[in-house]
Amino acid sequence: MKKIIIFFIIGVLLFLVPFTLKSKKQNSIIEQTESTSCPLFIKVNNTDVPIEDYLIGVIAGEMPASFHMEALKAQAIASRTYVLKQTNYGKKPILTTTAHQVYNDQQLREEKWKTTFAENEEKITEAVKQTANQILTYNDELITAMFHASSFQYTESAENYSGNPIPYLTATTSPEQLNQEQTTYTFEEINKKLKQNFSKAQLQNAKLQRNDTNRIEQITINKKTWSGRELRTLLNLRSTNFTWEPSATGITIKTYGYGHGVGMSQHGANTMAQGGITAEDILSHYYPSTTIKSINYCKK
Repeated sequence: MKKIIIFFIIGVLLFLVPFTLKSKKQNSIIEQTESTSCPLFIKVNNTDVPIEDYLIGVIAGEMPASFHMEALKAQAIASRTYVLKQTNYGKKPILTTTAHQVYNDQQLREEKWKTTFAENEEKITEAVKQTANQILTYNDELITAMFHASSFQYTESAENYSGNPIPYLTATTSPEQLNQEQTTYTFEEINKKLKQNFSKAQLQNAKLQRNDTNRIEQITINKKTWSGRELRTLLNLRSTNFTWEPSATGITIKTYGYGHGVGMSQHGANTMAQGGITAEDILSHYYPSTTIKSINYCKK
């Protein structure tokens, strides 16, 4: 009788194991809780990815895993807000480049991190878990959570960047270490990039006009004017905060910071986090007058 009971129990267990394994395989990297019982998917490269899993790939692509946990958490909240607004809560696809948000799938993360994959994956997953469902709002609406790599002393305002003032995208201090790059062009190289035929003297006498965050608002060379953003694109500069230093043989350009400068500075966020500032206070600094709320996907 005992043998019959034992064989019966073994049979039941063998029957259940495949269903258990199948269930685990279908789960997201981050297990669903009561607050996420209505999962939301983001369409990435023609694939539907659970939003919290998508955020792991975004943080891996947008911010070094070596950054402080509070900076990673701030990035998670900003990126969650950004993707929900950009996709209208998952109804539209999102690009995986800097045009929207950089995204590294698991294969890319494994290739990039290699021997540190498990450690980095765990750290970023934890940042997403700790901020699950948290978003940034202004007047109860999702904000446009712009962010960039680094600023120098001050971030840029949305008004300076695009001409449209946004209350929570104003210029503010940014405490990170100096991020600087220097490139020297010959006069011929500058003319080729600008598709012009300026003389040496005309290039040497360029007039630069700065805005209130010390970025180049516009530059004029021999009566031809470009905005700072236009020149940044033409010369492939890291930011619009740059100097123009003529010499006898060419122009040396020094850039300060990296990116458009609007919203949260990622390196600034890391510096603040290293100084004991929480993710919530980092976000409050870079997105003033905003509120962190917990979203219920079931109502979307």
